[in-house]
Amino acid sequence: MAETGRILMVYYSFEGNVEYISRIVSKELPADLFRLEPDREPPKKGIGKILLGGMDVVLGRLPRIVPCKYNLSDYSQIIIATPVWAGSYAPALGTFLKENHLQGKRIYLIVSSSSGNADKMLLKLEDSLTGNNVVGTLSVKDPLRNEEEERPRIEAFLRGIQI
Repeated sequence: MAETGRILMVYYSFEGNVEYISRIVSKELPADLFRLEPDREPPKKGIGKILLGGMDVVLGRLPRIVPCKYNLSDYSQIIIATPVWAGSYAPALGTFLKENHLQGKRIYLIVSSSSGNADKMLLKLEDSLTGNNVVGTLSVKDPLRNEEEERPRIEAFLRGIQI
């Protein structure tokens, strides 16, 4: 049985927004951090970024990822953070969820998008987490560019996580 309150953050960051969130988590919570590292990513700039990243989502192509270095059964709470890609979560997160059948966990979801509206994506992600208790969700808008507005929202969200 997992210890009460033990926390793991699983996240994928492409442009640095979710990495920024992970740094806040590491300062605010006693959480272990696991960054998803796929074997391939779209280009960081240009039309290829949108086309290739979006195509992976639409076609359901999942990259290989570096295996999780943590024993997931040791954690009762998991924070999952991802950018929004083509209205869904990043393919690397899809691989993680497929390879690691999470069950009975308290889940907190944090998503970053350029619009700040990720309601449909959050519903998709919650559907992928059947058998768990999604107890909190947060959608932020480009936190690197909107730090004054988004950092206090992220910190307030994290204060709601039981330790």
